[in-house]
Amino acid sequence: MNGDRDKRNFKRDSRRRQHVNRDNTIVFPEKPELVCALCGEVIKEAASTLAMPETGEPAHFDCVMKKLGERETLEEGDSIAYLGGGNFGIIRKNSQNPAGFEIKKKIDFENKEKIGDWRRKLSYKL
Repeated sequence: MNGDRDKRNFKRDSRRRQHVNRDNTIVFPEKPELVCALCGEVIKEAASTLAMPETGEPAHFDCVMKKLGERETLEEGDSIAYLGGGNFGIIRKNSQNPAGFEIKKKIDFENKEKIGDWRRKLSYKL
């Protein structure tokens, strides 16, 4: 019975995709606890989490950078940078380019079809 009373105390605000108490205080759903697929540690900063391309599991941004650094062969003056949208690139500084660098190789890291439910739950929370 107590659960029914709790349900009656909420109204759904579909515009904001959140629950609002009758006294207009906002109730957010619980944040999923994410564990990095590469190092096994809990992810504390969920906004900088990437999805592993094979499985869609979450991984720390720094762990992904480390993995790419081990996997890719870099020449002197090259570095790996995040380009956005789940993509990385091997870049080299180039003062003649208006951007100040050139992208030597684009690395598509995230597979958009394999992103897990954790991302949807996370975007709902943010």
